[in-house]
Amino acid sequence: MNANKIKISDIVDFLDSKIPLSWQESYDNAGLLYGHKEADCTGIYICFDMNCKVIEDAIKNNCNFVLSHHPLVYKSLRKFTSEDNVTTTLLKAIENNVALYASHTNLDSAASMGVNTILAQKLNLKNIRPLHKEDITDEGYFGLGAIGELEKEIDATEFLKNVKSILNIHNIRYVSGKKDKIKTVALCGGSGMDFIDDALRENVDCFLTGDIKYHQFLDCENHLLLADIGHFESENFIKEYLFSLLSEKFCNFANLHLDNSANHIKNI
Repeated sequence: MNANKIKISDIVDFLDSKIPLSWQESYDNAGLLYGHKEADCTGIYICFDMNCKVIEDAIKNNCNFVLSHHPLVYKSLRKFTSEDNVTTTLLKAIENNVALYASHTNLDSAASMGVNTILAQKLNLKNIRPLHKEDITDEGYFGLGAIGELEKEIDATEFLKNVKSILNIHNIRYVSGKKDKIKTVALCGGSGMDFIDDALRENVDCFLTGDIKYHQFLDCENHLLLADIGHFESENFIKEYLFSLLSEKFCNFANLHLDNSANHIKNI
């Protein structure tokens, strides 16, 4: 690596060494979405979601590499016209030679700095273990979701108030479980209702995730405390850990900027 500059490929290779793309789910689209690997990197902009404002801020801060948690493109695109957020953002990146990279479900599944392990630590859970784990034996792979125990049983309402405070959540939607006290907690950052059966099978007292539908609430009522803590709120903190990871490696070679914008979905 040149003492005065780095290439896009240096960042891509570093990220894949720390958060391998082999850990992502089959439906995912993590990795380099757009960019010339041999181009020099002028700066790294770290965000949660990609949109036009992010690309504009990256350009303003002389950053030609944008790292986000959520991929901009999930499915194939048939038209490249400025008709929606995805194509408009992608066109702006291409026109300005801004590389786009996402660390998504591979980052969710990481052990040392994964979304779910960090979320479990933030909530002061002990004996943290995977809620759902694929047959991957790589060192550093954890799996999706997490289970852990609180140090002692706590009243369910008090526990949810603690979660609100720790994660700075505006409101939590929930249904009560079969117990008034909470000890064993399962969680999945983002949208984790695919793992509700895993949580029930583990006989946990509470399951925290985002994007819960009305009838999913009804199905879980009186079985376990099911709480919607928000997709954004349960994952947004991860960009700070990505910033820290890249700072250790690249702070002497490239500008690093952290997007501090709040959730674009508002509450009233």
